[in-house]
Amino acid sequence: MTCGIQTLPKEVVNLIAAGEVIDSLAAVVRELVENALDAGATRIVVAVWFEQWRVRVADNGTGMDVENLHKAATAHSTSKIRSSDDLWKITSLGFRGEALHSLAALAQVEILSRLRGTADGWRVVYNSQGEPVERSVVAIAPGTVVSVSNLFGNWPVRRKGLPSVAQQLKAIQSTIYQIALCHPHVTWQVQQNERPWFTLSPGTTAQQILPQIIKQIRLHDLQHLTVEVPTPSGSRES
Repeated sequence: MTCGIQTLPKEVVNLIAAGEVIDSLAAVVRELVENALDAGATRIVVAVWFEQWRVRVADNGTGMDVENLHKAATAHSTSKIRSSDDLWKITSLGFRGEALHSLAALAQVEILSRLRGTADGWRVVYNSQGEPVERSVVAIAPGTVVSVSNLFGNWPVRRKGLPSVAQQLKAIQSTIYQIALCHPHVTWQVQQNERPWFTLSPGTTAQQILPQIIKQIRLHDLQHLTVEVPTPSGSRES
């Protein structure tokens, strides 16, 4: 017996698409940290609770007002680009407007944010479609705190297919290390189950950060190397 081709329900399409963007706890960390960096953060606190399948990322970036918070998790919504022309001049880490929407489809998402220069902070909770369902005023320093809980709670097969906790921890650590080397000006505090895991102090270059990541390396062991790479326009960048 064969089954005819059918159009999938919207909720199934959303789940599959979200799974392509977010496939692990490390991917959650990466997406949220990149958003924080795009917001101009110089201090990022990452907290992970494996038993709760929960990640929280707090930053001291520019923050969002309540109007932008309402749109933050809707599909294809971003502050990074406005037209197809902008795709050729992207300077941000994220631009597709898919990360928070995908997270809302796969987990419970809550965002607290206060726009720099304003008096009030806001807390918004989203449903699986990325629509705001709760809103309240909160006391919070300028910046943003994103909490993602019960990841893949509606997709148990995906949870079973993920690596061991130790491997996921290593993936999260590697993700943060890689990003930190590219953004040496940022202070990082990383926690696991409410306990300090590791920290990275800021510097001016990746050279100053690397000895914190690879303990056997000393700053005087490193040399700076400049490489010129051709760009599509024909000019050269280093």
